[in-house]
Amino acid sequence: MSSSENKDGHILICQHCLKIIESKDEEYFCISCGLVYHIGCWEKGNGCAVLSCSQRNILLNPLFQSSVPVRELLIHIEYLFNVRKFADAINECSRILSVDKNNIEAKVFYNRAVSMLNVKMKIYESAEESFKKKEFRAASMFYKDYLKYCDNEEAEFINSKITYLNELLPVIKRKRYILNSIYSFIVLLIVLSLSFLAYRFIYLKENNEFAEIEVQDNLKDVKILESQISKYEKFIIKYPDGKLKQDAADKIGKLSAQMALLLCENDWRTSLIYLRKLDSKENPLTFKDIYSKILSNAHKEYSVLIDEAKELDGKRKFNEAKDKLEKSAALLNNFSSTEFDKEKQLLYDSKNLLNKKLGLVIKAKDIDKEILSKTEELKRLEPELDTKNIVQIMGKVMKKSDGYFIIKSFEDKKLYALKSNNNGYEIGEEVIFSGTKKGKVDVKDDAGNMMVLPVIIDYSSGQNYSGTDNKENIIQRLNLLKGQKEKIDSLLKIGI
Repeated sequence: MSSSENKDGHILICQHCLKIIESKDEEYFCISCGLVYHIGCWEKGNGCAVLSCSQRNILLNPLFQSSVPVRELLIHIEYLFNVRKFADAINECSRILSVDKNNIEAKVFYNRAVSMLNVKMKIYESAEESFKKKEFRAASMFYKDYLKYCDNEEAEFINSKITYLNELLPVIKRKRYILNSIYSFIVLLIVLSLSFLAYRFIYLKENNEFAEIEVQDNLKDVKILESQISKYEKFIIKYPDGKLKQDAADKIGKLSAQMALLLCENDWRTSLIYLRKLDSKENPLTFKDIYSKILSNAHKEYSVLIDEAKELDGKRKFNEAKDKLEKSAALLNNFSSTEFDKEKQLLYDSKNLLNKKLGLVIKAKDIDKEILSKTEELKRLEPELDTKNIVQIMGKVMKKSDGYFIIKSFEDKKLYALKSNNNGYEIGEEVIFSGTKKGKVDVKDDAGNMMVLPVIIDYSSGQNYSGTDNKENIIQRLNLLKGQKEKIDSLLKIGI
C-alpha cells in the first residue's frame, strides 16, 4: 500500500489540507483530540484545526519560546479578545496561570473571556431556538447580536444565515397574509354558523324540543305514554312562560286520558292519578266515563278485602282481619267522602268491634290461666283422687259426635272425646279446659270408620264433688270462670 493506513486499514486524511497522508513518516497525531495531520500542515497551521482543541495555534504560543516575557503573552491575549477568539484567550490565560497562579491580569482576562463566551453561547442558543420555532425575525435579530462576539471565520457562516433569513422573511410575510385571509374566511364561516345555530337552537329551541317530543307520541304503548307525559311536564317546567305551554298542557291532558283508560282495568290507582291530570271541566264526558270504570274496579277490590276480613274474623284471626280493614280504608281514601260515606262508617264500626275482640282475647287468656291454676289447686286439696286421670288440655275443636266434642291437643297432637255441659264450643275453636279422664268411647270419623278415643269429663259438667268448703269454692270459681269464658266466646262469634 502506498498510502498510510491505521491499524483497521482505513485511509488517513490530513485535517488541514484534507489530502491523503501517503507515508507514515509524514503523519502527525494531535496529542489532545487525536486527529491526524501532515507534519508540514501541522507546522504551517500552527497546530490543530479544531476550534475547541487546546492544541489549536499551539505553535504560536509564546510559552514554547522561553525568551518571550509574560507581558507579551498578555498583549497576545488582548489581541485574541480583539479578534473575538475567546476560547483561545481562555486557553492562553490557563497556560499563564499554570506557570504563575497569582497573575492578576491573567485572572481578569480569564474571567472576562469566560463571561464573553457564556454571553455568546446564550445568544446563539436563543437564535437557534427561535429558528426551530420558526420565529425567523427574532432569530435574525439574535444572529446579528451574535456577530458582535464572533471571529471572522464564524462571522461568514452567521452572515450566510442572516442572508437566508432576510430572503425568507418576505416569503413568510406573503404566506402569513394568505393564512390570515384564510383564517378570516374561516372565522367568518364560524360566525355565520354560530349565528345559524343560535337561531336554530336558541330562538327556535322551544319549538324544536316540542317537535322532538311530539314526534314520539304513541297512544297504544303504556310505557311510551308514561314517558311522553313526563317529557311534556318537564317541558312546561323548563318553559313556564313559553308560547307552547298551552299546547304541552293539552298534550298532557290527552295522553293522560288515554293512559287512564288503558290502566283502569288492571291498575285503577295509577289510572286515577293520570285521570286527575285531565281537566274535568274541559272534557267532562271523557272524565266521567273513565272515572266510572275506575270506581267500579275499586268497588270490586273493596268487596274482596271486606270478604277476606270477614273470613279471617270467623277464624278468630282478628289482627289479620284488622289489616284487611286498614287496606280497605286506604282504598277509600282515594275517593271523595260523598262516594263512600256508608262504607267508611261500616269500616269504622268494624274496626271498633275488632279492637274490642282483641281485648276480649287477652281477657280470655287470663281466664284460661286462672282455670288452670284453680285446677291445680283442686288437685292439691283432694290427693286421694286418681291424679293420673286429672288432665288439662289445650287444643282445637275438630268435630262434634254423639254428644262428645272431639278435641285435638296442641301438646301431644292426640284426639280426645270431651263430655261437657258447655254446648257453646264451635268447630275450629281453640279451647282450654280441665277434667277427669274416664274410660274410652267409640266415635266415627268422617269416613265412617270407628275410632277409640279417651273420654274427658269436664269439671263444669255438673258432677258433685265431696270435700271441704274450700274445694267447693274452687269448683264454684271454676264454673264461674267457664261461664265468663262462654260469654266471651259468644261475643267473639259476633261477625263484623
